[in-house]
Amino acid sequence: MKHIRHITSILFIILIAVLAAGTIVEKLHGSDFARIHVYSAWWFVALWALVALLIVYMAVKCKIWKRLVVCALHTSILLILAGALLTMLTGQHGRMKLEPNRPNSHFFIEEKDGEITKEALPFSLTLDRFEIETYPDSKKPKDYVSYLKLTDGETQQDIVISMNNILKHKHYRFYQSDYDERGNSILDVARDPWGIALTYTGYALLFIALAAILIEKRKTFRAVTWSWISVLVILAIVLHVRMLTRQLMPVLRSPFFSLHISTIITAYALLIGIAVVGIIALIRPKELLRLERMKSFSTAMLYPAVALLAAGIFIGAIWANVSWGNYWSWDPKEVWALITLLIYAAPLHERLLKTFQKPLFFHIYGIVAILSVVITYFGVNLLLGGVHAYN
Repeated sequence: MKHIRHITSILFIILIAVLAAGTIVEKLHGSDFARIHVYSAWWFVALWALVALLIVYMAVKCKIWKRLVVCALHTSILLILAGALLTMLTGQHGRMKLEPNRPNSHFFIEEKDGEITKEALPFSLTLDRFEIETYPDSKKPKDYVSYLKLTDGETQQDIVISMNNILKHKHYRFYQSDYDERGNSILDVARDPWGIALTYTGYALLFIALAAILIEKRKTFRAVTWSWISVLVILAIVLHVRMLTRQLMPVLRSPFFSLHISTIITAYALLIGIAVVGIIALIRPKELLRLERMKSFSTAMLYPAVALLAAGIFIGAIWANVSWGNYWSWDPKEVWALITLLIYAAPLHERLLKTFQKPLFFHIYGIVAILSVVITYFGVNLLLGGVHAYN
């Protein structure tokens, strides 16, 4: 068991280091280079496979099926990883251009080696017109809208595609991606029936498991949990009202926006609280009883913080899938949010990683770990960029 602890710690460190390095590679060489040489590379897939194998081994070794909630949580992680693998192996993601009054039944996929392949659709789409809707008395875009005709055999129907309003037909999904000055509409095309189904099953099980853990441990952190859930609800309402009343860019006009942001911010607030408690605890570190009491208080914040952070990340993934057709794109903000989740999930495994049972180490770790939150929230926007640069 001691060797497994060492292997787990080493694999944990390697995974975080590789993820962080991937964001730097993307900054220096571009997202396509990082996708091909890091995130889609065989060794990166193998690294996650080792993580999955370790989860299975520890599940058997610790007999976690005796604790249904913990078993459900780790099963959800395995399902999400398996769904990601299926998406990579069987999913299709490409683009198609629609010109007014010209039927199109093909889309194009850029392969890993840079080659472009042409794929046929079992139906055709015809663009009637493309419009940019603006806010009243403003030139700022409110939405991008394509008015189409879908022809499938002898059946024809009128379709409207806009931001956050996609077309689903025969396992294909079409998203408003771009346009050009000639009035042509550019759509993202995705086909991933197996990967998405398995991944969403994992998400659903994850949400259920996280909620069950909070209920199961409610006596430990009842006050903290319900106080911050109240903050979460209020923040979500405020952000939703802001979304309805402010001139936001089209992709942000989604109910997932307020839920995603409010959940993540609430989680970050709790993690900041853990760092503050750690600093207070270290003012007089020789009082062991005091350190243990402060550790208990930080742990009471850690469980809901990790639960909310995990929920926020996967709500964001669902939002991305609805908006762009890809629930995970290895954008620097996504990657650093995942890194933060991994860093703060480690202390929850103190039965395996016994170092976290030491109050002094726990508090120091909580203080240092807040750097990942700072990088995720501020550093990515300032230094690394990506599609989340508007945050």
